[in-house]
Amino acid sequence: MHKLKLIQGDIVTDITNIAGNISLSTSIDTLGASFNFSMPRNFGDSNYILTETIKVGDIIKFQNERNLFTGIIVDMDTLKFSKEIKCFDFYFYLNKNKVIKQFNSLNASSCIESLLKSIGAKTGKIEAIATSIDKIYKNNTVAEIIDDILKIVNEETGKKYILEIENTTFNLVSHKKIKVQVTNNIFGMPALTESIADMKNIVLIVSNDSEDESIYAKAEDKESIKKYGMLQEVIEVDPDKDDISKVRNIASQKLKELNKVLTTSSLDALGNDDLRAGRLLDIEIKEFGIKDEFLIKSCTHTFPKGNHICSLELEVN
Repeated sequence: MHKLKLIQGDIVTDITNIAGNISLSTSIDTLGASFNFSMPRNFGDSNYILTETIKVGDIIKFQNERNLFTGIIVDMDTLKFSKEIKCFDFYFYLNKNKVIKQFNSLNASSCIESLLKSIGAKTGKIEAIATSIDKIYKNNTVAEIIDDILKIVNEETGKKYILEIENTTFNLVSHKKIKVQVTNNIFGMPALTESIADMKNIVLIVSNDSEDESIYAKAEDKESIKKYGMLQEVIEVDPDKDDISKVRNIASQKLKELNKVLTTSSLDALGNDDLRAGRLLDIEIKEFGIKDEFLIKSCTHTFPKGNHICSLELEVN
């Protein structure tokens, strides 16, 4: 059974039977998780006194045998008969702290671990990523720098990683596949979108030095160009990236990522606590005759009338 706890200093209160409109959301675009809920209020009625004690900065825990969310109350709207409360997990601090950092040929894993420790964040599992980072960051948030580092890793290796939080500990992990039954638990009518709006079938790698007009590498798909027309992307790299094999790899990886019909779907399914953004899973959407591996782009858990529902935004991986 899901339980919601309010932590105010040393005082822990179970508010499961009082809170309503609970939702837990994750997204690979915003990173971190958000948690919303409401509390009933009736000022002057002693039965609702607990609601009046809730303040921004209090801690919220949402559990179901294991911890699903730990975060801080960031925003609170007080209405006549309710308090509408919004919480973020501790990724909030990565988005709010700006730092100055210089990395000199340091591997990506060490860079990210150093960034987390610089603001006192706890680190757990940090997967080894050998990609070398040689860059200066000024006036950027910790979250922005980590996002940039992971983009560099993706460009050079084609691999995708995500920074997740377990309780209050940060873990850097690759997108991992989970086994969750979704196919037979879909209800309502799913939606499907197919698009070539962001397709690229030619990728050029050039220097970010405005005086250097050289093309370092080029990757293209002639069959795609013939079918869809020329769709070209230009990627800028540091001029000191003179490793031709590395530059060519960036071009080929970017072409592989962008040279496709983007297929996305949104659907509702019976809830499962293992569903969250950044996970991969096999799903068959019978209404559209699609059976493939999907990446969860975003996931929102809601609990209307005690039922656990997941609203998923998916992309064919």
